[in-house]
Amino acid sequence: MKLSRLSLAALAGAALFVPSIAGAQPAVESGVLAHGGSYLMASEPASPTTALDIWFRAPDDGYGTAVPGLAQVSATAAAAAKLESGRTLAQAVQEAGGTLGISVFHDIIGISVVVPTSDARSALASLTAAYFNPSIDAGALHDAQSDATILAFQQQYEPDELMHDLLFTQLFEAGAAHDPPIPFSASDVAQVTLDEVSGFARRAFRAGNAFVTLSGNVDPSILSAVTEGNGGNPDAPLVGTPVSAVPQPLSQEGPEPSMGLAWVGPPISDERAATALDFIADYLFRPGTGTFARQLQHDGDDVGVNGQFITLHDPGVLVVTVEGSDDTHLQEEIVDAISALEQPLSAVDFAAAREAFLYHVGEDTQTAAEEADNLGWYAAEGEPTYAPGGEIYDNIAESLDSQYVAATVRRYLTRPTIVRIEPSPAPKGSSS
Repeated sequence: MKLSRLSLAALAGAALFVPSIAGAQPAVESGVLAHGGSYLMASEPASPTTALDIWFRAPDDGYGTAVPGLAQVSATAAAAAKLESGRTLAQAVQEAGGTLGISVFHDIIGISVVVPTSDARSALASLTAAYFNPSIDAGALHDAQSDATILAFQQQYEPDELMHDLLFTQLFEAGAAHDPPIPFSASDVAQVTLDEVSGFARRAFRAGNAFVTLSGNVDPSILSAVTEGNGGNPDAPLVGTPVSAVPQPLSQEGPEPSMGLAWVGPPISDERAATALDFIADYLFRPGTGTFARQLQHDGDDVGVNGQFITLHDPGVLVVTVEGSDDTHLQEEIVDAISALEQPLSAVDFAAAREAFLYHVGEDTQTAAEEADNLGWYAAEGEPTYAPGGEIYDNIAESLDSQYVAATVRRYLTRPTIVRIEPSPAPKGSSS
């Protein structure tokens, strides 16, 4: 699955989370936009909302000399810059009663808008104008830096997000995957200059590098609202550089005990292996239903565990995070639970687990926003037809068998990278 973290800019409006029609996912239409870039559209006419995304391939720390937080600041600044109407994209979405989300990862950037269908055409025009023809000034930069500073502080108190970033820092020795999209130090954000942001925006946010995804109540006529763009081709997907076969464990102090484990997995092009790792994460660690997650609840442990395979161009990464504990015994139990899958499940148990997995995939792609988000992520990572909930993904999931899943565990999940957050010691003289 794609990484579930979504960093919402402070500029976002009120939430619009309206489920799409239950049942089979809609057919996806794809094509090339008139002024550059490509689109994928999943139309559900009965939906009361429309989801509009733009995804770009770009390194989170810029091109050439690394600038921590550059993509995050640039993406937010574009949403805070005034358009020809005199409003910003953020204001236009807010006035429509919609939501604006900005998601920055080490290799791709997603901007997500959800609005009532009556406002979809004008929202798409504003969204594409803001990014295909950005006009970022000092005021927009200031707003973006303020927003990124808040996020930098917040992530220190979000164990799941912090674990993801620290694990990637350990897994990848250099490049965009090594550096977190939102810097660990808020002071880095203040160092980003207007020239750096403007240069990054011109290169990363051009129409030719865009994947526009549309879902919900939408039809092809809306595409004529896109009037900006100068053609061109998308950048190639970024490739991560794994460190040595046995990355060193990391421990640091923090506000809450937590830990993370990660394994380098297959690229997105190995669709069956990637789907098998999605299945493993769901079977063991899905909150509420995963066998390991339920065992923790049964034992009365006051901890939260989550796992997901983050599907990336090359390589993907399986991540398991724990909030509320840095206990080495629990770490060993997680490793043992994964290692146990080296022996195939019984036919009956596997069939039930696979059906549950397929149900969860459908459950996680219920809304127009989730559909557009998935389409954009998988297109930007290089396999647009492989998005979960679609026919290809479902067929691959149904083809899984316990022997293949066991072989996938033996191939990829033997040597985890470990990151642990240990509570800071109480100041001297304080009471316990």
